[in-house]
Amino acid sequence: MTDPIKLTNLARQFERGGMDVQALRGVDLAIEPGEFVALVGPSGSGKSTLLNLLGGLDRPSTGELWLNGTALHTATEAERTLHRRQRIGFIFQSFNLLPRLTAVENVAIPLMLSGVSLAEREARAKALLEKVGLGHRLDHYPTELSGGEQQRTAVARALIHNPSLILADEPTGNLDSKTGEEVMALLKELNREQGITLIVVTHDDEVAAYADRIVKLRDGHIVEEIKAPSPQPSPSRERELLFPPPTRGRAREGVGVGLQFSDIIRQALSNLRRRPVRNVLTAGGVLIGIVTLVAMVSFGVGVQREVQRNFESIGLENLFVRPVYNEPDAFDPFAAPSPQTPITPELVAQIEQLPDVVSVTPELGLPFGIDIALAYGDTSLPIRIADSEERQFSFGGQTDPVAGVELGDQGNDGVVLVRGLADSLLADGQTYDDLLGQNLSLIVQLPRGETETFPSEIIGVRDSFSSSAIDLGLAEREAILAWWYNEPNILQTEGYNGLTVQTTDLGAITAVSIQIEELGLQTQSLEAILNVANQVLGLMQALLGSVGGLALLVAALGVANTMMMAIYERTREIGVLKALGASAGEIRALFTVEAAMLGLLGGFFGLIFGTLLGRLVDWIGHRFLIAEGITGIGQLSVVPPWLALGSLAFAAFIGIVAGLYPAARAARLDPVAALRHE
Repeated sequence: MTDPIKLTNLARQFERGGMDVQALRGVDLAIEPGEFVALVGPSGSGKSTLLNLLGGLDRPSTGELWLNGTALHTATEAERTLHRRQRIGFIFQSFNLLPRLTAVENVAIPLMLSGVSLAEREARAKALLEKVGLGHRLDHYPTELSGGEQQRTAVARALIHNPSLILADEPTGNLDSKTGEEVMALLKELNREQGITLIVVTHDDEVAAYADRIVKLRDGHIVEEIKAPSPQPSPSRERELLFPPPTRGRAREGVGVGLQFSDIIRQALSNLRRRPVRNVLTAGGVLIGIVTLVAMVSFGVGVQREVQRNFESIGLENLFVRPVYNEPDAFDPFAAPSPQTPITPELVAQIEQLPDVVSVTPELGLPFGIDIALAYGDTSLPIRIADSEERQFSFGGQTDPVAGVELGDQGNDGVVLVRGLADSLLADGQTYDDLLGQNLSLIVQLPRGETETFPSEIIGVRDSFSSSAIDLGLAEREAILAWWYNEPNILQTEGYNGLTVQTTDLGAITAVSIQIEELGLQTQSLEAILNVANQVLGLMQALLGSVGGLALLVAALGVANTMMMAIYERTREIGVLKALGASAGEIRALFTVEAAMLGLLGGFFGLIFGTLLGRLVDWIGHRFLIAEGITGIGQLSVVPPWLALGSLAFAAFIGIVAGLYPAARAARLDPVAALRHE
């Protein structure tokens, strides 16, 4: 500091309990660079208020305060923060060391706030602690230090960033007389050797006797100034030699480097370790929400992929053709609707001749609830006819037959048995191949009791979840329908129920569809069905994810509560950080990052447990389905990268949102009031 400190008509007025309190009244004072000044007076005389004004912790109500060319009476909050960070070293009566930091870490705080690297600030802090006689206590916490050692640590912290002004508030107030003398001798030595301007607030005349000048205050006025006979120390004689400025982070005039993000992360992690049980429980709320979110959405993703796989196994180049039906008869509303254009064998042959058509597979349904039994040798079993949609859209898609062929591979006549039904027809020592080519009979019974037998042949065996279903060829279906409705030419009058038309590729779908619709039929592509299915499954994912989202919102309240409790517990710490040069934005960032890390911690373990839960349920489900005869199903719980990263980001976002208000509240704390907090 090269310019004197000048106070002109300085006043500070407070409002407490509806009353105005005049702490300072028109104070005029000048302090030369390198001078040691003691402010003495009774309680309430304005000493501490004046010290807070000089340190930029407070601003005057009226008057002027100049410090090294800076007008603190008109300075902005950012300028006063920079003033504390660059020029001021605070020494407090109650030491105000942060309890969770070692002596080295406490001393290094001002350098950390200036953006100095970890290695450099630790080296400087160790060197300075050795200079004040604490080289053997470097890694001790404040509770492990005596009062004198704590105050020496506080002195080192005040000096670490090479300040031009030291402000000491009752530096010996909590020390015994011997330790107090040692601390004052140290301050006097630093003042003389380095030319640091030193201002001490004290009630103790013995402490004041160390000063070059004693300024007595009463009721906010300076009532007396006493000049000591000792010579004034020469300024800055060895200062740069003993305490060189840091090579990085020392701000130029008007420019502040500030707290680095890596240090914010490091401090946030350290603070989260303060209350491990409480923080783990808070993160557990986020964990539950993420577990729910990941487990449920992973099933939505897995089912969607499985549906996609099944559709692709059928072939997205397929068209489904259906007749257009007439409106129901008003006089017979229970009559089955008749097709406007029946899909006759001749029409099927016409469609087969269209360009880009590879194959046409007719579909012919049987009456709902038809009573049918299978007779094979001496065995007679009730059976069910599987529809074509059941074969095509079952989970796992179509699989290779266990034995023989599928319908459509080598014609559309015959019977394909499911594995469970075939097992009941096997004699000892027989295999599925022994059933191929064997004749059987299908016994169909009308509702009025009449029965008819239809012969057929076993052409294959396939897997299925059912144990009593068969796939029945078109010839057999036509014969059963003709007998059931007593209509020998039923395909000419009613036609097929539908067609599956395979085109050359997806690009041919539109052209073929238009040509078929010109024949009076309606078409639908498998791709369109898949899009609808994806929309439905997407909605399911959103609904499932919302359950986890609600759990996360509840968890956000826990995060906010934890951060509010942290602010109440660390109010004095916040005041210390602000006094040492931390800005409101840096305090806000510190608490916001802590909240985000709480959310991220819960999100990380929630992602792991959610994935494991999904896999466990998937495994159990597969075991159950296999026991029921359902095979060919892929993995139903899938955690894609976007879900993993999204859940972590969402958890961190929940933490940030929950921490915004507590962080803003911490940033707004008045440093003077915070330092007085018990």
